Amino acid sequence: MFRIGDFSKIAQVSGRLLRYYDEIGLLSPEFTDPQTGYRYYSARQLPRLNRILVLKELGLSLEQIARLLARDTSTEEMRGMLALRKAQIEQSVQEEMERLRVVESRLQQIEAYGQVMEPDVVLKSIPAQPFLALREVLPDGDAQRRLVQSIVAIVPRVIGRNNLGHIAVVNHSPVYDPEAPDLEIGYLLTGNAPDSVRLSEGRVLTTHILPAVETMATFAYEGRICDVHRAHGTLGTWVEQKNWYISGMGREILMQLPESEAEDNLLVEVQLPVSKSDGQLRD
Repeated sequence: MFRIGDFSKIAQVSGRLLRYYDEIGLLSPEFTDPQTGYRYYSARQLPRLNRILVLKELGLSLEQIARLLARDTSTEEMRGMLALRKAQIEQSVQEEMERLRVVESRLQQIEAYGQVMEPDVVLKSIPAQPFLALREVLPDGDAQRRLVQSIVAIVPRVIGRNNLGHIAVVNHSPVYDPEAPDLEIGYLLTGNAPDSVRLSEGRVLTTHILPAVETMATFAYEGRICDVHRAHGTLGTWVEQKNWYISGMGREILMQLPESEAEDNLLVEVQLPVSKSDGQLRD
């Protein structure tokens, strides 16, 4: 057997941690000298200690660890928990990287404000268009991307690519809400199409007419998904400077979709219906 100092070296954990696990009954010494109070551990205790450390790294509380040790959790079970935890960590890393990209983009937008040339904004008259779409309140950007991917994967096979224009996104939300945007997403139609297309159980795209817009301010953006807010900011700034005001729901026309969030080959036309301002402030 080993005194606590030697066992801590063998196990590569601190003596302080071993004492704490002893205090809470998670890993007690195999023998404690009643005369000196010295703690003695055995190499036979390494598997239990390693189980504790694995479960701790998987994010379990000490109470949960104690319960799992009591029922002798197998290595296979812990490998399953590891796979789940790995997926959670990877998702968390992806979300944090996305936040960092957005922060970086916002900083660039601050630095660029007032230092760029006149943006290439185009005023258009948009005719009424048939629109095969689904309106839904989506929880986050990932849900939006998954819906677009599902539409792109299914609709062309059902009605033929020649009958389809670009994917369009109409924002029905009265205010921007990244956690619950009210979006209508689907294909602008250029040819014959059925009244509806089923995506999955409970999800159906239906055809209706997207209203005409007499004057639409448009700005084409190419880059990363996380930087699209810059296009909206650029277009909004132009609208204000030119003495227009926003008079309806904005749209995004997805001209080219990227393979992933990090790629910079998104091509989208941001559209805002506008009317000439009379100098009055509006709600």
